Amino acid sequence: MKFDLVRERVAGMPRELPAAPAILTPIRIDSPEAFLPIDAGRRGRPAAVLVLLFPDSEGQARVLLTARAPHGIGHPGEVSFPGGSAEADDVDPIETALREAAEEVGLDPAACGLRVTGALETFALTVSGFRITPVVAVAERRPETRPAPAEVARIIEAPVEAFLPDAPVELEERVIRERLIRYGLYPVAGERIWGATARMLGQLGAQLAGKPASEGPATEPPDRPAAAPAEPEAAEPTVRPAGDADGPAIDAFLEALSPELAQTLPPASQLYLAEASGRLAGLAGWALWDRQRTAGDPRGFDGLTLPDGDRAAELTLLAVAPLLRSKGIGRRLTNAVAEAAEAAGSTRLLAWTLADSDIHSSSIAARAFFRANGFADLAVDRRVQARGEDRLLISRPGNRNADTR
Repeated sequence: MKFDLVRERVAGMPRELPAAPAILTPIRIDSPEAFLPIDAGRRGRPAAVLVLLFPDSEGQARVLLTARAPHGIGHPGEVSFPGGSAEADDVDPIETALREAAEEVGLDPAACGLRVTGALETFALTVSGFRITPVVAVAERRPETRPAPAEVARIIEAPVEAFLPDAPVELEERVIRERLIRYGLYPVAGERIWGATARMLGQLGAQLAGKPASEGPATEPPDRPAAAPAEPEAAEPTVRPAGDADGPAIDAFLEALSPELAQTLPPASQLYLAEASGRLAGLAGWALWDRQRTAGDPRGFDGLTLPDGDRAAELTLLAVAPLLRSKGIGRRLTNAVAEAAEAAGSTRLLAWTLADSDIHSSSIAARAFFRANGFADLAVDRRVQARGEDRLLISRPGNRNADTR
């Protein structure tokens, strides 16, 4: 399967992910009681794994897996993704997954051009007591890796075709903790992949087999659904302020991206357009944080105080056509807004996303995007909520003059 197609289909993970094949879920066969080591609940110690997709020398998509050391820590002798339990200093599952990947296989995210695109379903393993977030990322280049001998016996670069819905699945029975269980597994690279790793790979394969993903990190709010407008291969994008004549094009773009967003366009002191090959490719807007609010434009974060002299602006809208993401359009739009807000006297640019990645996996990609563009966590609002979901407020001081290449 071509990497370009795979990258397109994980450009933004949808709210409702496809299910992994049921045959992969272990069941107990020596008792009418089902043995289900995987729980969709959110209990357990936080952990994360890195589901890294990258191209091989022929442009085919591969996924990075590890065969654990036979006498190492954590599922010895089994196949898994790089990952592990969260540490106290980890700010989110992204940091956990990347830190663990660096420790286990020497991964350098910058060297391979890694970009987080979302997450698969977060679930709890009742056997181990961990709650695992599978962080999905793409690398523009094959990563240079080396196994950590104490943890990893070898590194596996598996073809994604091995996990598509029509890929071979074998049945196996074994006794685990005095229970006879049966489960499906993937035979790959001389290994037999089962359990939680197989379930994650099965869900990934189901996502790759579907239509291109239509939801991604660059929509404000980042959790709103978006249907992808068809876009041709774009030329180098340009960014400019919107004018009155752009109204019909903006309406059509937002309607194709998200009808809900088109009907409730956030307020803006100024809108900016990104154009590529003569087409509207993205849109951004900003407004003052202390503006007069309407019932449909809740401030949230009541009680938030900023340092004396700070005059904050808010990034109220950031939307990029899904098929044109990862081309620097969101970064260019964000920089244009930051410059305009600073020229108007603002000293800080604020934005918000969801605080809990368990609720919506697209917040994983949103946080990765904002942090890569100069934002840092500022506050979590647990009093004024959006549809029952805690909001994470993030802040970018001044204009960072980021590279717009």
